[in-house]
Amino acid sequence: MKEVNFIFEKKYYILFLILFLSYVLTAINSVGFYKDDEHFQILEPLAYLLGINTTLIDDPTGYYWEWTSGYRIRPWFQPFFYYQIISLVKQLNINDPFIWALVLRIFNGTLGLISVFILFFSLKKYFVKDERIQYYVIFFTFWFYPFLHVRTSSESLSITLFTITVPFFLNLFESKIIKFQIYKVVFFGFILGLAIVVRPQIIFTIFPFFLWFVFFKFHFYKLFITSLGILISISVGLYVDYLNWGYFTNTYWQIFQVQILSGQMQGFGHKPWWFYFITILKDLSPGFSLFFIIGLFIFSIKKINNIFTWMTLGTIIILLFFKHKETRFIFQIYVLSPFFVMYLLSIVSNNKLKNLIFYLSFISNVIFLLIICLLPANNKIHLYKNIFYENLTDSKIYYAGNNPYMINNLEPTFYTNFLPEIDEFNNSINLNKFYFVTNNYTELENIKKKYSCNIKFSSYPQKILEINKTLTKRNMNWYILSCEKT
Repeated sequence: MKEVNFIFEKKYYILFLILFLSYVLTAINSVGFYKDDEHFQILEPLAYLLGINTTLIDDPTGYYWEWTSGYRIRPWFQPFFYYQIISLVKQLNINDPFIWALVLRIFNGTLGLISVFILFFSLKKYFVKDERIQYYVIFFTFWFYPFLHVRTSSESLSITLFTITVPFFLNLFESKIIKFQIYKVVFFGFILGLAIVVRPQIIFTIFPFFLWFVFFKFHFYKLFITSLGILISISVGLYVDYLNWGYFTNTYWQIFQVQILSGQMQGFGHKPWWFYFITILKDLSPGFSLFFIIGLFIFSIKKINNIFTWMTLGTIIILLFFKHKETRFIFQIYVLSPFFVMYLLSIVSNNKLKNLIFYLSFISNVIFLLIICLLPANNKIHLYKNIFYENLTDSKIYYAGNNPYMINNLEPTFYTNFLPEIDEFNNSINLNKFYFVTNNYTELENIKKKYSCNIKFSSYPQKILEINKTLTKRNMNWYILSCEKT
């Protein structure tokens, strides 16, 4: 693999620093999860290994159906690997689940940050031929990188591992040199295999990626050695599954059989074929997302045989065949989106239009970057953190409306195991002092009429709530009140 050409000119230092600080702030503040699977399919299996969650395997309620003996479609590797990390943390007498989660976010974020630098300095030559500060600004202020990389989800770790390997395999197969260091190819093949082990669905991007090599840069020996590294990873994944199940099970076949052959995947809802094109416009920052789609469209037409056209469009085309569609299924394409905006900037000759593309992309990215750096990913987990650090173990806590200790009928025991018990409030309660938790503003006003209450915690600052009344009307803000008899 050729050395990555890192350019550390002084004018770029501030951008590198902004990127680093955005990862640090996001890791600290972005508590919780983006999608339920990030928690209930990763941290709850980790909680099971830690002896906290006792309902994961063969859960009679059926909520953890993926982990039942009849299905077994969730790989153990990522929770098992995290278990090793947390076991080391526990050796330091740290029994704080919020610090555990922070350590995992920092670990994932560090890998992700490394992958960002590798990607930029390795791949920008495929999209732009000149050096402009605008390219660096677009790339290193892209809000999605820290948001994705600090997540403990399978897609986060899998995409990071995959993107780390992309530059290596590009250099390997594009090089006409026949002799190469076998151990390096096996190593990167192993890392690529781990991406599959962590999230087998990444194969929908890996397949068109390597299909391009087969059609345009075919080299049997290189493909064979790469496949050897992948097979070693898959074998390790199966062995980890064996350790945790107590018997051999082919998890990857189980996933294919249950979700594809039996059509279980379709039971989670259908989306039209154009879903991914619309969701790109909605989910990425405004302005930037539009220019990404335009850049991708022009790039794909002009460079139909380019590997990045095959990777992006190939992934989307494969996913179009599945009726069940989710935004996170194309996160690996989002990772490449700054390059397509950079490409669009490079081909636009009109300076006014070029400035419009740059400033709209930059401003919308910075706004989103501030949001993900400063706000929690999930308000309930943010609530748990405040209950935990308020030291309310011996206090009576009640809730009205939704039970805050339940998320979509599942209890996040990774956190709630360390929290005091909570009961539903009723008018027969006769206490001089208690704590009250709710996300219902009407319930909050009602309790304040009967008791003397002070707000101890609010998910959003009062000034934001005053500006945006929707947060309270839609029950999006959680409160902790300390109440006493008047």
